[in-house]
Amino acid sequence: MRHSTRPTSAGQLYSELYHKRVDTRPVGTTAQLVCTWIEGGRLGFANDQDRRQAFADGVFLLTIPAELDITAADQFASEFYRGDASPYGHFKNIRANQFDDELLGFHQRVDQIEQFLLERRFWSRYYPTEITRIAEKMTEVSRLILGAALDYAGIPKHLWPQATGCCSQGAGTYHLTFNHYRAQLPEAGLSSHKDDGFLTILRTTQPGLEVNRLDRWESVKCAPDTFVINFGLSMEWLTAHCDSPVAAILHRVTHQAQDRISFGHFSSSNFIPHDHGIFSYYPTRGLERICDARELINNNDQEIYQGTVNAGGAQNENTQD
Repeated sequence: MRHSTRPTSAGQLYSELYHKRVDTRPVGTTAQLVCTWIEGGRLGFANDQDRRQAFADGVFLLTIPAELDITAADQFASEFYRGDASPYGHFKNIRANQFDDELLGFHQRVDQIEQFLLERRFWSRYYPTEITRIAEKMTEVSRLILGAALDYAGIPKHLWPQATGCCSQGAGTYHLTFNHYRAQLPEAGLSSHKDDGFLTILRTTQPGLEVNRLDRWESVKCAPDTFVINFGLSMEWLTAHCDSPVAAILHRVTHQAQDRISFGHFSSSNFIPHDHGIFSYYPTRGLERICDARELINNNDQEIYQGTVNAGGAQNENTQD
């Protein structure tokens, strides 16, 4: 199997997007995103044009399935960072040193964001039953969306397990994260970036999320009954040479003057215990491996907070508001 070349090193992932990461022009438009739904185990679109736009944009809205009650997750997002006696307040005290992965547990970032992040193998051990139940249902939703994207791109179905590190079979690596934006800090809410996995399911109802479409930043208006779905680098690289590629959307959260909460579910290639890797698909020669899945996760996380180096050697410090 051949190996494909991609800028996977930390500091270089967004070298071609440097101008977007340092773009501080005022945002004056709201993104007109496609609205979708799940019915009969399939992702539904109003028409073929909406289907094309959703995957070409790399971001769309999904009506939250009626059987998915996210009330407990909303409460968790509003309490995990408190460190008090509220039902979920003690999760602030669960840190990375309790895991074999430094990204997990509670973290306070250099931006306004502080997070509590767990990978699927730890969900039932640490999350209450009601949170684990929500996380598993979101995993099933992610599998349905991933299948729709792979079908749209034209990836042969027999290659799906290898191409996605078993994510298409519901056996990938999955993370559930809860986010709090600290209004008292002067930094950006969350620096601009693309997610590293195949897709993200985001729950947010407060202003602040922005996406970069057609070389301009737009705000995202989120209704209480919808998730925001966005694709990541693993999907973009996998489908880049297909006749119908799926984009990864560059996004950020602006500086927040009031406390803001959200939660999200990430679907990635399986890297535990064996790293299945990240691939590109070429219609004429099949799959080509790019890098390890864990390499992409680690380098993307580092670059989000430490900046991007452009072709001239200059580096942004991720201070955009």
